[in-house]
Amino acid sequence: MIRSVRNRRFPLQCLYNLKKYNKKYMKRGIFATLTSRVVMVCMLAMMLPVFNSCNKESADAGDLLSTVPSSAGLVVGVNVKSVLEKSGCKVDGSDITPGQEVSAWIDRQKDVKDSARRALKLFLDGESGIDPTAAIYFTDAYNSYLTAGIADTGKFESFIVDQTGMNLEDAENGVRTCGNIAMKGAQVWICVSSNNTIDAKAVANYATLGANQSFMQNGFSPNIATMTSDIVGWGDIKAIAKQGLPIGDFSTMNLVAGMLFENASAISFNLDFDKGKCGGSLTVMNLDGEPAKYLLPSSKIDLTTVKSVGANAQFVAAMTITKDFTKKIEKIGSSLGGNMFGSFIDALKPIDGTVAVACGDLKNPESSLCGVVTTDGEASRDFMSMLSGFGETKKDGKLVRVTKGTVSGPLDVAKAADMLKGSIFGVVMNMQNAEAGAGSVLKTMAFRLVPSGKGLKCDITLESVDDSKNMLLALIEQDAK
Repeated sequence: MIRSVRNRRFPLQCLYNLKKYNKKYMKRGIFATLTSRVVMVCMLAMMLPVFNSCNKESADAGDLLSTVPSSAGLVVGVNVKSVLEKSGCKVDGSDITPGQEVSAWIDRQKDVKDSARRALKLFLDGESGIDPTAAIYFTDAYNSYLTAGIADTGKFESFIVDQTGMNLEDAENGVRTCGNIAMKGAQVWICVSSNNTIDAKAVANYATLGANQSFMQNGFSPNIATMTSDIVGWGDIKAIAKQGLPIGDFSTMNLVAGMLFENASAISFNLDFDKGKCGGSLTVMNLDGEPAKYLLPSSKIDLTTVKSVGANAQFVAAMTITKDFTKKIEKIGSSLGGNMFGSFIDALKPIDGTVAVACGDLKNPESSLCGVVTTDGEASRDFMSMLSGFGETKKDGKLVRVTKGTVSGPLDVAKAADMLKGSIFGVVMNMQNAEAGAGSVLKTMAFRLVPSGKGLKCDITLESVDDSKNMLLALIEQDAK
C-alpha cells in the first residue's frame, strides 16, 4: 500500500489493492495457515443440513480439553450435538439418525481416502459409536488432531473394522491404533494431518496430562468448554504464523501487530451457520486472555458518505482516516527511524473522515469506479492532481468525488453500506461474479473491522444465493456437484 502512494496514488488505491494483498497471503500467509487448520472442523459443520431452531445449546467439552496440551498452537471446539439436533438429525444418547442430506453425503464417501472426510464420516455415521456431544481439533508441533469421546467402544471398534478392514492394534501404554486413528479408554484421536499414521506415544501423553499441562489452564478454555456457537476457537499468533510465513514476513507481521495492538498474543474466533448465511468474528487477544487494546485512533464510517458513491456495484470498500490517525502513523514512522511513511502521510494529510469507493469490474477496478474522499476543506492543487490520476474529480463541499467509467453490478450500494455499520474499515463484495466461478452458492461477502471495548474485532458474513435454505445445506449440495 505504501508503494502505491509513492507512485502518487491516493488511498482509494490502497482500498482495492486489498484484494491483491489478500490473494498473496491467502496462498502463503497467516490467513492460509488459519484456513488450512480450521477447514476440517468447519467442514464438519458444513456437512450438516437445515437448522430448524435458533436456540443455542451449550456443549460440555471440558473433559476433552483436559487432554489437549497447553502447548497447542490452535484449539477449535465443535458443538456437535447442538449442530446435529438443529439440523434435523435425531440424537438419542450415542445413537445418531442422520437426515436425508447427511445420509446422501455419507453414501458418497464409501471409498474416500482423504483423512478429513474420513473423520467427518466417523462423526456423522450413526453406527460409529462416537459420543455426539462435542469434538476438539488442535495442533501440536507439526501434527493436527481431532478428538472426541466414545459412547460405545464395541460399536466403535466394529465400525473401524468395517470401514478399514483392519483391527485396532496395541501400540503402547494402553493406546490402540489403526492407520491414523488411535483409541485409549473411551476417547478417540484422529491425526488429520496424515492419512495413515498417528503418534501413539503422543496420544498416550495427551490422555494423562496433568491440570497444569493441559489447555484447561488457558484463560480462554471456558469459552470452548461450554461453547454455545457452532465453532469456537483460539490460536497462538506466533505459532500460527511460524507455520505459514517466511521469516521475513513473520518479522514484518510482528512489527505491524506491535503497531496496532498492545501485547497481542493470540486470536479467538467463533462461527455460526444459519438460514441463508453464516457469520463469525475474530478478536486479537493479549497475554491476559482479554481483547488486546487497539492502539490507533479510530472513528466509525459515515454510512451516508458511503451510499453517495452510487447505486449499484460489484465491490464497495470504505474506511475512516482522521487527523489523529494520520498523526499517529506519522509518529510511528518517526519512531522507526527517519521519515519512513513520508509520502504516505503527505497523501493522507488533507483527508479527515470517510473514504469510500465502489467498483464495477473486479478484474480491472481502475476502469470502473466511483470514489469519495472526506477532506478538511483544504484540498490542495497537488492533492486534486493526485486524485485526477484515477478519473474525473469534482469538489463537493468538503467531499471530493472521483469517477471513471460506468459502475454497475448486482450489489446494492445502500444495502452494502448498511452492512458496514459501526465499522472503521469494511469491504462488501458480490460473490456471483466471473472470478468466483459459475454456480457459486455465495451471494455476498462482508468483512468489517469493528471497535469492541478497547479492542478491535473482525466480523465476517457470507450470504447465500438462497436465503430460504441453510448455508450448510447449500454447501452440501455444492459438494455433490
